[in-house]
Amino acid sequence: MGSMEKNVTLPEDLLAAVADCARAAGKTPEEVIEEATRRYLARERVDKFVRRNEQRARELGIEEGDVPRLVKEFRREQRGR
Repeated sequence: MGSMEKNVTLPEDLLAAVADCARAAGKTPEEVIEEATRRYLARERVDKFVRRNEQRARELGIEEGDVPRLVKEFRREQRGR
């Protein structure tokens, strides 16, 4: 995987915190920022998935209390195949 160099501006206090964290972990600040960015993007994907499925559940009239029953029904159907 290639990389592309870009300049990013961060507040001084955040940059200092990144530098401290990197030093403590034996990493470069760039490595810490890359890892943090990857984690942030992964969390965004999960949040989007959850929002999409919460919306779908509302459309279907499914409430949180229905989930254990629905899971049980699904598993029963899968065993029957």
